[in-house]
Amino acid sequence: MKLIKIALLILLLGPNFLVSASTLTTSDSNIRFLSGDKDKLIIAPPNQHGISYNRFTNFTVDKPLLMLDPNGLASSDAGTKLKTIVIHANSLSLKSELAFASGDIAANIVFVVNKDNGLISCSSCSFKGYPRITLAVANSSSGYSKNMSSIGNLTSRNAGRISLNNLSAPDATSIETHSQYISTAGNISSTFRASASGSHHKISNSGLVGVSGGFNFFLGRMTVDYNTHEIVDADQVTTLGAITFSGTIHGAGVSIVSARPVTINSGAKITTQSDIMATSHFGDDFFVPTGNIDIVMLSQTTALGTINNKGSVLSDTGINIQAIRLYNSGTIKGHNAEVTIKDQAQNLGTIEMSGKFELGAKTIDNRKVLAGNTLRAHATDAVFNHFDGSIVGYNVSFETDYFINGSRIASVPTIKKHSALTIEDGLEPAEKYGVFNTNSFARFTSAQLSVNRPAHISATHLNIKANVLENINPYYKERGSAAWPGKVDLDYAKSRQVSITAQYTLKLHSSTYVLNSSAILGLENAGEFTINTPKLQNERYRFDSKGYVFHKKQHNSANEQHSVKSPLAVTASAHVDAISPMAALYSFGEFNHSPLNSSASTTFTNLASFLQIHGRSNFYKTTFGSIAISASSEYQEGLTPACITNACNIDSYEENYTQTTFTSFLDDVNGLSTDFLVQTNLQLEASIEQDVKWYQDKFIAEKKAAFGDEYHPTHGKMFYYNVREQKTTSARHLIITIYECRLSILQDGETFGNKRCVPTEYSKPFSEILEEAAANRPIPGTSHTAKQLGELIKIYMGRFNGFGQMDQTFIDSEGFPDTQMVDGYWGNVYANAFFTPKLNSSGAVELEVKYFRHFFKTTALKNPHVDLKNYNPYKEYTKVIAYNDLKDPTPPIPANRTVAYNNKTGRLVLNWGNVLVPHHSYILETDLSSAAIRTTQSWRAYTKKTDGTVKFRVKACTKYQNREYCSAFSPWKEQTVDYVGGGSSGGGGGGGGGGGGGDDDKPPCEGCALE
Repeated sequence: MKLIKIALLILLLGPNFLVSASTLTTSDSNIRFLSGDKDKLIIAPPNQHGISYNRFTNFTVDKPLLMLDPNGLASSDAGTKLKTIVIHANSLSLKSELAFASGDIAANIVFVVNKDNGLISCSSCSFKGYPRITLAVANSSSGYSKNMSSIGNLTSRNAGRISLNNLSAPDATSIETHSQYISTAGNISSTFRASASGSHHKISNSGLVGVSGGFNFFLGRMTVDYNTHEIVDADQVTTLGAITFSGTIHGAGVSIVSARPVTINSGAKITTQSDIMATSHFGDDFFVPTGNIDIVMLSQTTALGTINNKGSVLSDTGINIQAIRLYNSGTIKGHNAEVTIKDQAQNLGTIEMSGKFELGAKTIDNRKVLAGNTLRAHATDAVFNHFDGSIVGYNVSFETDYFINGSRIASVPTIKKHSALTIEDGLEPAEKYGVFNTNSFARFTSAQLSVNRPAHISATHLNIKANVLENINPYYKERGSAAWPGKVDLDYAKSRQVSITAQYTLKLHSSTYVLNSSAILGLENAGEFTINTPKLQNERYRFDSKGYVFHKKQHNSANEQHSVKSPLAVTASAHVDAISPMAALYSFGEFNHSPLNSSASTTFTNLASFLQIHGRSNFYKTTFGSIAISASSEYQEGLTPACITNACNIDSYEENYTQTTFTSFLDDVNGLSTDFLVQTNLQLEASIEQDVKWYQDKFIAEKKAAFGDEYHPTHGKMFYYNVREQKTTSARHLIITIYECRLSILQDGETFGNKRCVPTEYSKPFSEILEEAAANRPIPGTSHTAKQLGELIKIYMGRFNGFGQMDQTFIDSEGFPDTQMVDGYWGNVYANAFFTPKLNSSGAVELEVKYFRHFFKTTALKNPHVDLKNYNPYKEYTKVIAYNDLKDPTPPIPANRTVAYNNKTGRLVLNWGNVLVPHHSYILETDLSSAAIRTTQSWRAYTKKTDGTVKFRVKACTKYQNREYCSAFSPWKEQTVDYVGGGSSGGGGGGGGGGGGGDDDKPPCEGCALE
């Protein structure tokens, strides 16, 4: 070792010493600077606390600099172990690589300028061998000296500044700055490249992007504990002076703590995204990077506590933002996020989380993309989603005082809580309807009328709670001097530019009102649509008319009332001067409407708009009203219901304003008068006609396909049909007469004579047609078709299938009858029509299911055992299942998890209980496999010829409506195994061990009892 140290000293003191180098000016004789092709700096010996204090007047590094621990030199007595290097200079500029060499130890480094208006500059600088790198224009509570016992608390100096332009620290664990101001440019990173080498990765010049170190920026006037990174004190600054970030900052974590406003410039990027993360040792601690990005504002004033992001903030994991105000016109993307804003959060860019997204503010102003798998937002004052705003997610919930999707007026509103609108749900003599008129909004200019104002909210499950809840599309068209003979062309895209929709759950709770004004409000699939509010209004935004008679029908739980706006008849001078598209409120699932509490009542008015409920409707203390112009005896809607509830590929459409209201309940209606069902019956008749037409077209198409060529080049049409309806005292029949025309053909293949058309008459009762068509419609009282219910029942009943054992008779080899025990799996067999919907005494739907229990040879449940004792395969069983118990097709979690191990052969088998639902499969996760495994067996075999611990967990899956549903994972099953060796390799399937370990017991019987 002594020879090595002497050789190193000779190397350092060689001829390179005379070459010009960086400028490092010091009067400390303990510091030795050796210039050359690669400059060397032998730092001052560490004091008793492990701190090497190095004082310079000027510290400018223009080319690579190697720092050396004096304890590693030949002349050293190897005193106190070096822990921290302090470089204290009046002027500090780093323009090249700084590396540290000291055997097997690593030392933190602190660069300090301790004066007001001080500057630390890093331009194309890089660091190697320093786990923690600190740049500080700050003083220390411990003072800077050779005898300092710690770095202590760092307090930023007045007007101090740090400039970073291209910085690289690939092996650092932490890079931090302490200053009043900072400027960044270029690429500032702690990234490295690595290539796969077996199960590990090695550092290379290309390959995957890895990160190991994080960045911590402490900005503004504050005091920070160097050891813990905790904020000890922060002062309110009096000058604005924004902090700006440019370039790219890329690390394993980024933290910005500022007492000044922060701006992330356009084109700038703050990111922790990577392919791999590297762990490291930080002192005596083991460091695992989080990948999080934290931006925290300490100022309590609006001007100084603002974050303005124009660039990109990207994380694979979490993002935490705390500020007085947030303005985002760039991109913020991550997995999870917590955004807490004291005043206003405005988004004109993209904020998107693939996981959980928590957003809190006084007001939320969204004008672009706000997305999260689970998005929960709370605003004490108001939420605005407008002017190209889009909110999407799986589970989305909002809670606020004032909630508006869309816009009340043409211009951008003041972003604050607004007072409630005046909403009229009666017949007005002014002949002007809609919130545009009842609130005296100013007319739009021609330029404003041409602007699109989209605002959309879409989620799988959506919950909104507010005192005022508005969904408003401010689009209308004025007649001017044009003639509108009962119809007007409206822009289709603008008619659909505002919407709130959910796939399976839509819950709206408002203590004042829910307003859907020329907008779309709908539930897209079978599920639950609930509105709790004192007033629900579905209306056009603007409707100005003259000379028309308006009718209103009103219903409550007891009776129906009918009123007319005026006795005037429709005259030739009647006209419409301005009109907005119909509002559209629809539900393909169950619809519930009630007040906020049981002692109150509520109103629901459909004013010249579209209302269609496909599922059951439940009203509690509701007065329902429908208002429309009475001007035409024909029903011709401007848009078909399909084009309203689903998008159509059209640019414009003719709105027939003389047929202004479409109210349709296609299932049971509870809580309104029976008179109201008259309209439902009319819809039922239309549904019958639709079903008959469907069957007629299908039947004729099948006959045409079977007949072949419909046209003959000489004789013309060869296929005719005639359709009529026949009514008897007991039934209605569809009569279809098919005429198939033939030609006489000679032996040589030539035809002669005229075609002969032979009629064949087919009759089909309406009842059978409706039954066939009903297979494609929800069964009354449910949101599922018969086919869907059949699938759900089979999945539900599959929970009771499982392994069992039965006695079986057989003929032995000598021809005598004998009995043996056989293993098998219980499953169900169903007839064609195996269930019947019924209502129980509480009015809830139940399904009476009839089935047979068979004992099958395999888990496929296809080949049954025969000749079983005490068993009747033809016995029919009955089970009553509540409809609500069927809605979730998720299978149960597999139970009875065991690990069977043969300690001689090393054969190891993971077992779990069968979940024999239709289309069953399992997803297995175990430390014996690098990836999850899908299997249809309830076991998985491995070979493990080492001692250790194995663990696994499993979940069961099924398919329903071509979509997979899986249970949650089971708890981890963990077991320690000891390998002995010396056995022959075993075989067998699930539960088998083989060799010296023996077979594992079969899982217990699951559901094997007949009943």
